[in-house]
Amino acid sequence: MSDGRKLLFWTFLGFSICGLLIPLITDANGAQTYINLASFILIYTIGVGFLTAITFWMNRLRAKANSGWQALALRPSKAMAIFMIGFGLFWFDFSAPRPHAILGEYSYSYALPTLRKDGWPVGEAASEGIDTKVIKTIVERFVNNPKFKWQHSFILIKNNKVLVEEYFYDYTIDSLNDLRSANKSITSILVGIPFQQGFISSVDDPISMYLPEYKELFADAPRKAVITIEHMLTMQSGLDANDWDRSSPGNENRIYKSDGDWIRKLFALQMITEPGPTFSYSSIGEIALRQAMVNASGTPLDEFAQKYLFKPLNIKNYQWTHRLINRSDVPYRVQLTSRDFAKLGQLYLNQGIWEGDQIVSSDWVKASTTKHATTTDKRLGFPGYGYLWWKHDFWVEDELFEGFQAQGNGGQFLFVFPRLNSIIVFTSRNFSNSRQINPLQIMRDEIVPMLAATQR
Repeated sequence: MSDGRKLLFWTFLGFSICGLLIPLITDANGAQTYINLASFILIYTIGVGFLTAITFWMNRLRAKANSGWQALALRPSKAMAIFMIGFGLFWFDFSAPRPHAILGEYSYSYALPTLRKDGWPVGEAASEGIDTKVIKTIVERFVNNPKFKWQHSFILIKNNKVLVEEYFYDYTIDSLNDLRSANKSITSILVGIPFQQGFISSVDDPISMYLPEYKELFADAPRKAVITIEHMLTMQSGLDANDWDRSSPGNENRIYKSDGDWIRKLFALQMITEPGPTFSYSSIGEIALRQAMVNASGTPLDEFAQKYLFKPLNIKNYQWTHRLINRSDVPYRVQLTSRDFAKLGQLYLNQGIWEGDQIVSSDWVKASTTKHATTTDKRLGFPGYGYLWWKHDFWVEDELFEGFQAQGNGGQFLFVFPRLNSIIVFTSRNFSNSRQINPLQIMRDEIVPMLAATQR
């Protein structure tokens, strides 16, 4: 075989390997598939060219005659094909949701959840009317279907009992979850507690009352001066801060990458609407509420949460992972186990009561889970929004089953349905991936209809 044909074979093989890398190591779809393919082919081609040039100059330095360019490029083509295979092996995810036969699919058998001394009783799913065939379908999908991969946990609680509890990959009952924006609903609970303690008098109070360090930003800005705590809770501050708009100067990614005082940067932004009528999703706005709480209570937020929320709920296994650069007393992200995440839902299902103690007032539970705004998220169907709680509509035929949800990037969901007396938790690592909304579709298509059937 001539050098030209050999080079053509190895080039074709190299390009084929680049194409195989797309489904093997990326989650690209649509136009991104072609962008990734072009990127891999470019890496391969540049590598061949670079190695060919090195070979040429090494031959010159050794006073060795250079053969034709096809012969010179042959060995670099082989080397880059091997390199791309190694590149794929390095990035390939060898982890598996659950162990099972390599040539067969995983088959699920229902098992009673683990009974622990953590405040959760357990129960048999079938005894509460749960169709375990539906559960089997969902769990097997998480293990066998690549379109549903990287799910970490799935818990179903009904009538205050854990009925279904499943973990995947290396996650267990004790694993902590990166809840991302589901932390906003935790903030909602924590904001409700200072009202009981007398630290904050009303949601109609201007937030500037509790952020005196920025008084000059509000003094000459009458529209900013009337931004209330409720405006911040409902994402209706009117500030030019929108995490769903990359061009927004208050986009979280822009502010997170900047130095200095993030909350000062937030309130230094221009007002683009009056406070109140327009929803604009702002993570920095939620963090500002945390700083206001710390100022009002005079207690670091982690200590406040421990005293008034985590300790009463017997939540011991948790970790704060992010704090404001200039305010170490204002942590803004906490990791919880899936069971403890569910406790927050049960607290609200019980109207703020846990084991006989009123942790947060029933009035606050009602107010924070009432729809105060309509979101601008078309992908999710423009759901409603309460005080940092989501409000999706779930229909079974022509019957509406209302609930409220905490949710965060990557597929972190806590669904609460008072009428169904049920809580469902999903956690996963599908960060910024379309798979992160799979649980929402599962709820609509399978779980809510199954739970609704138990009411008939």
